[in-house]
Amino acid sequence: MIDSVVLKIKDFTLYSDEYFSKAKMQEFRGKFGIVGRHWTRFTDYLSKVKAEGRYFPQVSILYDQRLIKGSGGKYTDDKHILVQVSLPKLIYGISIFDIDARFLPLIASKLKDSLAEVKIGVSEQAILTAIVHRVDYSKILKISPSYGNTAAIIRALSEHDRKQSSDFNKVSYHHGKDGFYLKFYNSSQGFVIYDKFEEICANGSTLIERETKQHYSQGKFRRGALRIELSLQLKQTVEAALRKFYPDKKRDFTLGEALRADIAQTLLLRTFEQIYIQGYGGLVYLSGLKDAELYNVIQASIKGFGQRGAVYLLAHRVRTLGLKKPQTSYDTK
Repeated sequence: MIDSVVLKIKDFTLYSDEYFSKAKMQEFRGKFGIVGRHWTRFTDYLSKVKAEGRYFPQVSILYDQRLIKGSGGKYTDDKHILVQVSLPKLIYGISIFDIDARFLPLIASKLKDSLAEVKIGVSEQAILTAIVHRVDYSKILKISPSYGNTAAIIRALSEHDRKQSSDFNKVSYHHGKDGFYLKFYNSSQGFVIYDKFEEICANGSTLIERETKQHYSQGKFRRGALRIELSLQLKQTVEAALRKFYPDKKRDFTLGEALRADIAQTLLLRTFEQIYIQGYGGLVYLSGLKDAELYNVIQASIKGFGQRGAVYLLAHRVRTLGLKKPQTSYDTK
């Protein structure tokens, strides 16, 4: 239930400069002079692999020097690589499958092989003990036709009853070439709901993504794919979230620790409940039902004709106004 992750790997060997740019340096100055330097090297190997219909992670090499206080001008020396990798794409070439801790040995093996393509040598143990700097927890929900299409559900989610007290201070609703998506975010994390098949059609580049795009455009998929994704974008945010599951550990969490399935499920559900009012899942279901389907559901559950009419009217008000206003007006009568 993890999609992308950013790993800091310290134990590595660069066998050749062939695939990496020259180092770009940035200096940090304090009151009395230079207090640090930072060098970054990038690779454009991704464009070559993309043309072949394969997936390759984003890789950069970083060098850091920081002035040690009271050392007489000595600096720390930190050299590492940052790897941003979509774990499902690394294994399957497409990110529509769940990944959890059971895949750790395969992840380490495949990532080691990928880095070897750009002349970076790492051990599988170095990957397994790498520090997580960002993690995107996700879940794909298969949407039955009886719930309506995925776009209608996202549109319903965009219109109704979000809590004002959630941790997210910005909201974005978008309909473009990559389909509908609804995003809540702040400076350290984001929560996005979107149509995964539409995103693949817009951005997919691997061979299996191209094949999926073709099948989707031909209408061969009966079910939609609603993707819910929580991005913990800073190392501090990752640590604040994982600390609750590892009370004896404060920082520097590894991939294996982040990959626990119960952590992903808990964080996704908790975040959704922080944004939407209780019972919102029922509203999403109502939004996708046609009038005849809605009446059949009510008829199967309620015997009295008068009660059916009242529930049918209330359901329409909920679909139109959200949950809060009908509840308020009902409570005052």
